[in-house]
Amino acid sequence: MFKKIGIIVFVLLSFNLAGCAGLGNMKEVAFQNKPEEDKATVNFVRRSVFMGDGAKSEVWDGESFVGTLGAGELLQYQVEPGEHLFMVELQNMWAVAQGNIEAGKTYYLKLNLTGWSIILGAADALDDRIAEWKTMTTIAKDESKPKPVPEKYIVEARKVIKRVEDGNANVTRITEEHAL
Repeated sequence: MFKKIGIIVFVLLSFNLAGCAGLGNMKEVAFQNKPEEDKATVNFVRRSVFMGDGAKSEVWDGESFVGTLGAGELLQYQVEPGEHLFMVELQNMWAVAQGNIEAGKTYYLKLNLTGWSIILGAADALDDRIAEWKTMTTIAKDESKPKPVPEKYIVEARKVIKRVEDGNANVTRITEEHAL
């Protein structure tokens, strides 16, 4: 009996540590302190918390795939100013943040794992953790090695967008208090 339980625990831990490949080809980049001209920088932060670290999370800007975010990584994304709906998917759970993004500003959105769900929180501009987050492994989508996103994932993103439009989703509001 204990041998079977040990095997099950080993398999679960192996899955947790090994993770999945993810939808996007990512590359490590140097952290950029300022947005590109006439754009804003949105930083997606995912701390390492051990449980769930092996699973990759997929980041979206509406129907546009942004990249794959692993534990202990910060994904930097340059966006046009205006209204954005950012979504993160982790093991079939979705978290959403929405707001009017201003040119020349920087935002930090942090993926929080609660055990039964995920939340995409927006950090206040004066959050003490930002200094630490800037030292994390910084990644960006590798545009030189594009990887097509299968249609079934785009369909799932559209379903989440529809739930947001219908008022049936928890959405973190990104405000000017979150802009640096």
